[in-house]
Amino acid sequence: MKHAESRSIGVVFDFNGTLFWDTEYQERSWDTYLAKYGVELTKEEKLTRIHGRNGKDSFEYIFKRELGREEVARLIEEKEEYYREECEQQEVALAPGAVPLIEDLLERGVSIAIATAAGKTNVEYFIRKFDLLAHFARERIVYNDGTIAGKPAPDLFQEAMRRLGTEDRNTTVFEDSYAGIQAAENAHVGNIIIVNSNIETYPFPYKTIRHFDEVDRETDLTPPFRRAASGELRG
Repeated sequence: MKHAESRSIGVVFDFNGTLFWDTEYQERSWDTYLAKYGVELTKEEKLTRIHGRNGKDSFEYIFKRELGREEVARLIEEKEEYYREECEQQEVALAPGAVPLIEDLLERGVSIAIATAAGKTNVEYFIRKFDLLAHFARERIVYNDGTIAGKPAPDLFQEAMRRLGTEDRNTTVFEDSYAGIQAAENAHVGNIIIVNSNIETYPFPYKTIRHFDEVDRETDLTPPFRRAASGELRG
């Protein structure tokens, strides 16, 4: 990746399950929350209707009715209190290899952002917990503020690219959730890399990694991108 080219290259990271491998904390907090309301969801329902989606979509699915903005905010915060309690009981860190990759991208002049379905309270918690502002400009952390359509709609990624000033064809998205991968597809980004933090089998034809050290800085992140016969994306 040449430095002169890097200025037009964008990399957007999902956060939960991608930069922060927190699935077990999410699962436990969801189970506690759902049990409180006597709701049972299958693994498939959690995978396709909860993880990676915004709060309004998730809670309307759970409670089977339309919810107002204030009620959604209250329900989200109630659930996320359980989640943050789970996090506080653990020694947490960003995903394996994430920090060296981020630092390398910044050194090369690549524009980076976060696009997450998390709400403001959790985002502020993550900023403090992981010192995110050491690597990401605050305005380049795009989150669910109640006005942006959630994944699988493309809006979060489109807004991230707008703030980066990069074209979709020159942008790579790192994602772990089905809804997030679909959102990246709907945003027509040039490159998608799946972060398999949960040892899932994905029905998508994209390169899948288990450690950020597996990312080839030259071929994986340099446009134009093309899809190999194996389904992996390579430069």
